[in-house]
Amino acid sequence: MRTKTNLIATLVFALMVTTFTVNAQEEKESYAMVEVTYMKAKIGMEKAFEAAVKSHNEKYHKEGVFKASLDLIITGKETGWYAWIMGPCTFSDLDKRPNDSAHGNDWDKNVSPNVLEYGRNEFWRYNSKLSYSGNSPDSPKLENIWFIDLKKGQGYKFREFIEKVKKAHEKRGEGSLNVYNNQFRDDEGRDVAIVWGYNNWAEMDDDNGGIKKYYEEIYGEGSWTNALKDWDNSIDSINSQVWRIGVNK
Repeated sequence: MRTKTNLIATLVFALMVTTFTVNAQEEKESYAMVEVTYMKAKIGMEKAFEAAVKSHNEKYHKEGVFKASLDLIITGKETGWYAWIMGPCTFSDLDKRPNDSAHGNDWDKNVSPNVLEYGRNEFWRYNSKLSYSGNSPDSPKLENIWFIDLKKGQGYKFREFIEKVKKAHEKRGEGSLNVYNNQFRDDEGRDVAIVWGYNNWAEMDDDNGGIKKYYEEIYGEGSWTNALKDWDNSIDSINSQVWRIGVNK
């Protein structure tokens, strides 16, 4: 027969195991990921393409994990390309995505005739541990995105740098730092993306260098210069783009 002490110990252990399992399950299910598909419309058919995508999204991607939007890339080498974005979702959600014939036929009949070329398809997972929302607009009109190529074996330096910059943003109490990880690595230098949202172009004139002040208040005078050296040593390249958000709303 179990003693009272053993019974209590057993119940406590069972509760700990249950709590750990629930927390692990919640962590597994709580992440946010977006699927991004790149498309280029036929010249002169841009408005028809935008209208067709809007109609398709309203029919099949209006809400929930399959909600989709359309952005336009307006700077960089991919200027003029569109990014069709679905989510936030998880990989498990993808097994339940719309795949009936009506859904596919609608895209093939109404959207594809306006498409000149399909580009890459990517899955970007939001890194909540490295991100800081701050006073970032809920529905930005523009996003400045840095696609970063990390040096092999130097990802830890990048993470250490961003963790410290996040703390500086938290001390400052404004600004934003939204970090995404590419879920499928390629050879095109798109390992990590950092996203900043803006309401208009004028906000890009603001002095973001002020983060140095708060960084050095935490880590000491001259620490920002040393941090930038670590940044340079952890990355190979940056591809910076500005996207216009929700062009066909």
